[in-house]
Amino acid sequence: MDLQRLFFGIMYRVGFTPWEGHPVPARLGELVEGPGALPKGRALDIGCGTGDTSVFLAQRGWDVTGVDFVEKALARARAKSEPHRARVRFVRADVTRLHESCIEGTFALFVDNGCFHGLADDGRDAYLREVSQLSSPDARLLLMAFPTGARGPGPRGIDPPEVERRFSPAWRVVASGPEPTVSGKHPRWSSIRFYDLCRT
Repeated sequence: MDLQRLFFGIMYRVGFTPWEGHPVPARLGELVEGPGALPKGRALDIGCGTGDTSVFLAQRGWDVTGVDFVEKALARARAKSEPHRARVRFVRADVTRLHESCIEGTFALFVDNGCFHGLADDGRDAYLREVSQLSSPDARLLLMAFPTGARGPGPRGIDPPEVERRFSPAWRVVASGPEPTVSGKHPRWSSIRFYDLCRT
C-alpha cells in the first residue's frame, strides 16, 4: 500500500492521471437513475480521486463520502464539488484501514472505479473486511476493474472467478460485463469490466 500511495502521489504531482475524466459508468447510471433505481442513502466512493463520481451521486440526492489516500486528489475534489453545490465529505483514508479514519455507520452503496484491482492479496482481504463491516443489509458494491494478464506497469487486475471467490459468501455478483463508457488510447481501457455485487 505504501508503494501505491507513492505511485499515485507522484502521478498527481506531475499531472499524469489517465484514470480521471471518463464518463460515469453506465452501470452506475442504471443503479442511480434507471427504472429500478436504488433508494437514495449513504454512498462511499472508494478511491474517489478528484471526485467526479462523488459529485454525480451527491447531485442526485445521495449522502456521499469520498475517500482517497492522496491529499492532492482530495483538494481537487473539494474544489470541484463547490461550483456544483454538491455536499460531499472527502476524507483522506486507506481503504484497507477505513476504521482508523472515522468512517462510521453503514452505507447502502459503494463505488470503486479502480481501487480494488490494484491491491495485493492482503490488501484485497483487508478491503473486503472493511467494506463488509460498513455495509448495510442488501448494500450494493459497483466494482470497475481491469482483467488480469496485462504486461507492463499498471494495476494487476482481477478476473470473474476471483471476484466470485473473494467476495463469496458475504457478497453475490448480481451482474457483470464490459463497461462501454470507459475508453482510452491504450487497448487495456476497453477491457474494463464492471461487477455489480449485493451484500448477502
